[in-house]
Amino acid sequence: MDITTRLADYAAGLKYDDIPAEVREMAKKIAIQTIGVALAGCSMEFSKSVLAFAGKYSTGPKEATLFITGEKTSLPGAVFANSVLADSIDWEDCSWTGHPSAGIIPAALAVAEARGRSGKEFIEAVVAGFELYQRIAMAIQPPKGFPSEAGWGLTSWQIFASAVPAAKLFKLDSGRFEQALGTAAVLMALPNNLVHRTMSNIYHYQHGFCAHDGILSAMLAEHGIDGMHGAFDGKDGFGKHHLLTAGDDFWYTEGLGERFLIMETLLKHWPANMWVQTSLDIIEDFMSEDCLHEDNFDEIIIDPPTQMRMMYYPDGFDKIIEAQYSIPYCVAALLTDPMPGPDWFTYERMHDKKLLEIAGKVKPGKSEPEPLLASFEKFKDGSFARKSITVKFKNGRVKTRELTFPKGHPRNMLTMDEIVDRFYIQAPKSLSRERIERALDILLNIENVENLENIGEILAV
Repeated sequence: MDITTRLADYAAGLKYDDIPAEVREMAKKIAIQTIGVALAGCSMEFSKSVLAFAGKYSTGPKEATLFITGEKTSLPGAVFANSVLADSIDWEDCSWTGHPSAGIIPAALAVAEARGRSGKEFIEAVVAGFELYQRIAMAIQPPKGFPSEAGWGLTSWQIFASAVPAAKLFKLDSGRFEQALGTAAVLMALPNNLVHRTMSNIYHYQHGFCAHDGILSAMLAEHGIDGMHGAFDGKDGFGKHHLLTAGDDFWYTEGLGERFLIMETLLKHWPANMWVQTSLDIIEDFMSEDCLHEDNFDEIIIDPPTQMRMMYYPDGFDKIIEAQYSIPYCVAALLTDPMPGPDWFTYERMHDKKLLEIAGKVKPGKSEPEPLLASFEKFKDGSFARKSITVKFKNGRVKTRELTFPKGHPRNMLTMDEIVDRFYIQAPKSLSRERIERALDILLNIENVENLENIGEILAV
């Protein structure tokens, strides 16, 4: 079997001119979105803590730039911190298997900066990253019926999201590319459910650890090692022994070079869990079309509710992740502040009595909650979990709106203008208007940049 060689050959040989125009455009959208959401966290205490940690413990050549501060640090150090920041507000992308852009974009930016690669090479690396990451992640998914308490590996297979673009930008040949993939497979962490059970912000740090180790995998392959070929081949292939489950080899090369899975990615319109997106889009329509506001309704009914996404704590939310996963909380946050961003999730906001009172009026409908795994199956099949929201206004009027595909879904994708509009919402906490416009000019035309060694200048105040 030659699965690993086929993957390595494809990624190492991918050229800008081989990539369809709409795929290149999607790569730029994802880059702009990911950088924007990382910059949006500038004022968050968590972001400040991440940057302090990175500055304290990063050693080595100062070759890549940290988001927000603009400090130069080592290549692995920059990728670690920037990957955490990209995921910190839960506002980047969602694939069927996780948040690949939180690893792909920081890794591609840092290596392109450190090695002075071109904008076209950056796009090649982003596309290669998505195409290999998603196929490997799908192939090593635990089978149906696998006990969820054993842990879901979202932040385990994330290592391939950074290893692939790094190997591509290091210009590894196919053989060394295989070794980078094999090393990443060895370094991949085992899933652990403790993070999700405790809703710890170590979840965001995990993205950084995986990105860091993915970079090291590519760096070691570049440095020179023996063996580590054929990681995904045969009865002992990675997918076969991962968690002692039977991996599905079908996904490794499904449509490789023809079906671009980057185009099947969801970009989030709101800084909240992916299963909260549809409800917020509907509420935004109520606000613009029916004049819904925080004081003129008695009840908002979500139907069907989504499993584990209707949690409501009348005394407040102590953890950002819990608030981001709560439809009632996020609906109340939108109604009280139509400008999305980290201000939705300050300690003061998450304990604001008025906001919590509004959240308490967002109730589940009578339908059975839709299981999360069933929602993911719909996403993989090209659909999404449909939502119906009924608002009971204080004046007696009752109105229902429905939506299946939220903004950012592949079947309702954000336009480039909408991505740019969101960047203007996300970036001002870190960048001046002038610097935002300069950053957008570079990112929108990145294929024309011959050398990205100064790309760090647009990533910080």
